Amino acid sequence: MTYAHVIGLGKSGIAAARLLVQRGYTVELSDRGTGDQLEAQRQTLEAEGITVHLDTSFTLEAFPETEKLIVSPGVPWNLPALEAARSRGVETLGEMELAWQTLGDRPWIGITGTNGKTTTTALTAAIFQRCGLNAPACGNIGFAACELALVNNPDNPPDRQIDWTIAELSSYQIESSIALAPTIGIWTTFTPDHLNRHYTLENYYAIKATLLTRSKYRVLNGDDPALYAHREDWDRDAYWTSVHGKDALDGITPYAYIDSGWVYVEGVKIVEVAALDMPGAHNQQNLLLAIAAARLAQL
Repeated sequence: MTYAHVIGLGKSGIAAARLLVQRGYTVELSDRGTGDQLEAQRQTLEAEGITVHLDTSFTLEAFPETEKLIVSPGVPWNLPALEAARSRGVETLGEMELAWQTLGDRPWIGITGTNGKTTTTALTAAIFQRCGLNAPACGNIGFAACELALVNNPDNPPDRQIDWTIAELSSYQIESSIALAPTIGIWTTFTPDHLNRHYTLENYYAIKATLLTRSKYRVLNGDDPALYAHREDWDRDAYWTSVHGKDALDGITPYAYIDSGWVYVEGVKIVEVAALDMPGAHNQQNLLLAIAAARLAQL
């Protein structure tokens, strides 16, 4: 019998616990919170065979049988209890990584950025779904990733199987997902954020960069000053976008760009910008990123 422990009684933690049960683990879940809502969730999960501990912080001393530890996105990755678990050889990973272990045989699009990632994720999922694909959004939008893994088991009929996973990924989720390797990685913007958790801008950048490094195709917003300033970090196989036309980026030919009110990809006219009923150049950039992903997926 293999024991797994999940930290956090939110949507991600609940989905992770249920997925672990489906995979044959004995599962316990802890949360530092209390209250009627959490108590109701506790009762529901315990009816499913998941032991829930409220008003409880995880430590290996309290849960010595733990062999696999799953961390919800809001739990600091450098928490002393997690560092202690890792040092003692306990497999420790984020909820997104757990989903990847189940869904990694399907193509993923991983979308990150300080701003714009939610809109880009929604646009990307909408385009893929309009093309007839089962491509739900997950992560910080839509489903928890493990919810998708739960329904995508081999016993389900083919029309319920997931074609593409469209995942919005925060830096918290990236740093706890060391193996997650999307087919397409998208980086929307980069500005200082979450420094209370990541301490330095360089560390924050490095965490987000790992997602793109592990991706087969890398799509970056060329109009973002910080990303453009780091252009030498990326090989010539990176795919850049610009709302300012094909000649806007010195030394880089954008893969997707806007010219005379139309979106172009590699010089091919795709769609009028007016089809996007959302104001602002930032939303036009989000559209470019989503369309670039669709073209790389050969849609």
